[in-house]
Amino acid sequence: MSNIRRRAACLFATILMVCSANALAGVAATGCEDLSGFAEVPQVDFESQIQPILDNCTGYHGDGGFAGLDMRPGESYDNLVGVTSTTNPTRQRIEPFVPENSAVLLAVNCSSPGGPGFQMGNVSLEDRALIRDWIVQGALPEPQGEPAPEPISVPVDQPWALILLIGTLLLLGGRGLRRARSV
Repeated sequence: MSNIRRRAACLFATILMVCSANALAGVAATGCEDLSGFAEVPQVDFESQIQPILDNCTGYHGDGGFAGLDMRPGESYDNLVGVTSTTNPTRQRIEPFVPENSAVLLAVNCSSPGGPGFQMGNVSLEDRALIRDWIVQGALPEPQGEPAPEPISVPVDQPWALILLIGTLLLLGGRGLRRARSV
């Protein structure tokens, strides 16, 4: 092999490796709407809040839907969460806790989502932010319990409150001592 052919083969191999590496890295999403102005909605529920948004997509993503994605009620959750995207295999359709790498959110929120070549559907900014919140919260099928209750504040600057607090602590401490002695 001549020196020129060898150099051309090396150059071609280098170009091929660079192109392959870019393809494996995934294509960056661009033209994404800024959702930071929307306060996080706590305890997002998939069935009552996210599924109604997805119901608008079942015309394309129903039984045997485009890209193998079925968004019908009862089917959508298992087809979305933790499932590799068919349009961008470097991403999951919904990656729990990582909205910026979730193909479905990028597809509805970005003009060039880095997988399919165009923005999907006509989803309101509020609904996009709700999907983001659900993903940030772990993309759970049901919210995790009730939010923690607000702590009770005791007005210790009032003599009666301080006496009540000290009395309660002494009472609880006395019970603990009795239990420790009986063991």
